[in-house]
Amino acid sequence: MKIGIFPGSFNPVHIGHLAIANYICEFENYDEIWFLITPQNPVKGQNDLMPKEFRLELIENAIKSYPKFKTCTIEWEMSPPTYTVNTLQKLRVKHPLYKFELIIGSDNWEIFHRWKDYQMILKNFKIVVYPRKGTSNIVTNYPNVSIHRQAPKIEVSSSFIRKVFRKRKNIRFFLPEGAFEKIIESGFFEKVEPDEENSLDK
Repeated sequence: MKIGIFPGSFNPVHIGHLAIANYICEFENYDEIWFLITPQNPVKGQNDLMPKEFRLELIENAIKSYPKFKTCTIEWEMSPPTYTVNTLQKLRVKHPLYKFELIIGSDNWEIFHRWKDYQMILKNFKIVVYPRKGTSNIVTNYPNVSIHRQAPKIEVSSSFIRKVFRKRKNIRFFLPEGAFEKIIESGFFEKVEPDEENSLDK
């Protein structure tokens, strides 16, 4: 099976995540795309990170009608900090018959050289890059990297959603069905201090 690994904190998952994953899944002909839910990104703070179990619940509810979408919590059993290179290697060992490829936004591709052991990832795994707001001239000299220049740019982010939740705006249509109500009921974004300056959420 050909599996696309779509990593993120998904804090919270929104329509942009689902739309780009749907596009990549169909145009890269993946058998499945796995939403890799990171417990905590090494370059991000944790002030406003929703509990991982709650983020998982939101994603599973959002993807249940599309059989090619799955969730992956393998990093939850790994010692922090977790790094993508270690996660991909662990997935390959755990599922030796599967072909894993990494899906990232162009914003992450621009700083990919700062990722731990990024050359090892480039050598052993295909990387699929989709465009993100603020990045235009996406270039690569690596044959193992595919850039989807025609993929839609979804100009919505988790950090934006967290910010407007605190302003008590009704943005239910930026989120999967039922997610707005679940987040409101949790009251999570009313309990934490904003930490937007350090957020790189997608």
